[in-house]
Amino acid sequence: MNNTLAVFLINDTVRAVVGIYDPDEYKNSGKKYMFKTFDATMKVDDFVVVPTDTRHGMTVFKITEVDVDVDFDSPVQYRWIIGKVDRAAYEATLAQEAEAVMRINHAEKTKKRAELRAAMALDAETLKTLPLISSGATVGG
Repeated sequence: MNNTLAVFLINDTVRAVVGIYDPDEYKNSGKKYMFKTFDATMKVDDFVVVPTDTRHGMTVFKITEVDVDVDFDSPVQYRWIIGKVDRAAYEATLAQEAEAVMRINHAEKTKKRAELRAAMALDAETLKTLPLISSGATVGG
């Protein structure tokens, strides 16, 4: 018996999930991997962090199947999922940052416009003679 699968015999809440590391590797070889988890919320298309023997000892993995049957006689050593990647929180942070940058850019443009107008207002007569201000013409028109 495979001791890394023994937990499935003593705890009914353990789940086996299958997935892929690299979509290109999967296209070329069809290679999938199985991991263990207690997380009942994990589903297909979730990204999770799993242990590896490379980099910092972990990497991202995409779940393609959940609650699969295990082969208790398999020689493969099955590992535990480290945790789920919270993409929703990440995407919310990106959206908040984009909103902040948009507001900062708008404020900066407003500030620069006000500074330029203040500087040019020192000579109101010159300001009135500038072609783009006095003509009402549009670019390309």
